[in-house]
Amino acid sequence: MQTQSLPVTFSLIAACVVVYVGIALSSVPATPLNIGLISQPSGALSAGALVPALVSGGEVWRIASSMFLHSGLVHILMNMVSLFFLGSFVEPLFGRARFLALYLLSGLSGGVAYLYFGGFDTPAVGASGAIFGLLGGIFGYALRERSFSWSNPVIRQLLILLAINLYIGFSIPNVSNTAHLGGLAGGALFGLLIAPAVSQSAKRRKSFVPVAAVLLAEVALIALWLIVFAEA
Repeated sequence: MQTQSLPVTFSLIAACVVVYVGIALSSVPATPLNIGLISQPSGALSAGALVPALVSGGEVWRIASSMFLHSGLVHILMNMVSLFFLGSFVEPLFGRARFLALYLLSGLSGGVAYLYFGGFDTPAVGASGAIFGLLGGIFGYALRERSFSWSNPVIRQLLILLAINLYIGFSIPNVSNTAHLGGLAGGALFGLLIAPAVSQSAKRRKSFVPVAAVLLAEVALIALWLIVFAEA
């Protein structure tokens, strides 16, 4: 498959990989490159990880930066493989701009969920929330198009995939299903709202309202959380 057919998917994968390799390189010589590529230095990760306690102190940008960080080689490999396979289906269906919006808004949604329900002092990193949002986007779209059914082979396979990933998340320590479910919910809302524009091949301006609606909802939830938890 040529990268031209999935420009956004491959760009997102490249961004995550570049950040990952960059962190490993920047930690040399304190951490040897081969070790840094297998397990990212915790000190470097902490600079951009989502830590609600730090967000309450004003470091709101961590909600976005954490989406491009991964703790180790297995972590990034699993996420990038998932992003590739889901992206190869969702990007052509939604279109490049809407796919990018779905991915980023789902990632933010996962971050918002972690603020409310994650560990206040526990760091979280990874693209999983955004990737779960791709599943949510398909589910929301299918619900709006009335094709969400177990008899639909695509939906059936994606539901099984979702169940397996949630089970893994609950079974393995230090995996945040909170962010996963948040991303899934955000993606589903976006898919539900954007479905008419996708189905009718509408012009880009027709997609503005769904994007703005989900973004404003996320901003409102972040603002509310900050009002409650911001440092005095």
